[in-house]
Amino acid sequence: MPSLLDGYVVLFAHFHEHGFVTPAHRFLSALLHYYKIEVQHLNANGIQHIAVFVTLCEGFLGISPHFDLWRYFFTVTLQKKREKSDRQELHMPMGCVGI
Repeated sequence: MPSLLDGYVVLFAHFHEHGFVTPAHRFLSALLHYYKIEVQHLNANGIQHIAVFVTLCEGFLGISPHFDLWRYFFTVTLQKKREKSDRQELHMPMGCVGI
C-alpha cells in the first residue's frame, strides 16, 4: 500500500536559500538511487560537490555527467552512530553522507 509521503522529498530551507531548486538534475536522482540515500542525508557541501561535477561535465567537458568519472573523483561514505546499549550501528537521520 502506498504511503501518504510517496512522491514527496524532504529538503532543508537552507538548500533553497543557496540556489538548490527542484526538479534537480537526473544525475542527482541516479546518485541517490545508486547509494540508496535521500536528499536530506546530504549536507550542503555534498550538494555543492554534485552540482560542480555536473557543471564541469556539461559546461567544460561538453558531456553528460558520467558515473564512472564521478567514482574516479569522489568517494561516498555513510556515517553511522553506535548505540551504547546494544552496540548496534544506526544510520544518522540527516547529513550522514560524506562526499
